[in-house]
Amino acid sequence: MAAAGFDSILVWLGLGKEPAEGERKPSQVVGCLVLVAIMLFALIEASRILNFALMADLIYEFIIFAGRVLVGLVILATGIYLANLAYNTVMASNTSQAKMLAQAARISVLIFSGAMALRHMGLANEIINLAFGLLLGAIAVAVALAFGLGGREIAAREIDKWLKSMK
Repeated sequence: MAAAGFDSILVWLGLGKEPAEGERKPSQVVGCLVLVAIMLFALIEASRILNFALMADLIYEFIIFAGRVLVGLVILATGIYLANLAYNTVMASNTSQAKMLAQAARISVLIFSGAMALRHMGLANEIINLAFGLLLGAIAVAVALAFGLGGREIAAREIDKWLKSMK
C-alpha cells in the first residue's frame, strides 16, 4: 500500500502532513487492522470448532459493528475531502463574500457527511433524523423571518399595486 501512495492520504484529504521518520504510517495502521480482522475470523472458527457458539456469535457481531464503524469513517473522510473541495472551488470563484459562502458550503457538507456516517454506523438514528429536521426547519424559519421583517415595506407596496390594479 505504501508504494501506491497510501501514506499520503492524510495530505490528500487535507487532514495533516506526511508522516515523519519513525512515526506510524497509514499503511502500517491499515496493515495492523487487517491482521486483527484475520485473527478475529480465525477466533470465530476456533470458537465454532470448540463448540463455543455464544463466543463465536459475539465475535461475529463485533466484526459487523467494527465494519460499520470503518465504513462510517470512510464516509466521513470522503465528506471532509468534498468539503475542502467545495471550499476551494467557491474561494476560486472570486465572488463577493466568497469566504463566507465557502465556509457555509464546507460546514454544510461536513454536517451532511457526519450525519450520513453516524447513520451508517447505526448510532442514534432517531436523534440524527430529529436534529437534521430541526436544523432545516430552523433555517427555513430564519429565512422566512428575514424576508418577512426585512421586506415588509416592499411587500406592502406590492399589495397596494395589486389592490389598485383590481379596482
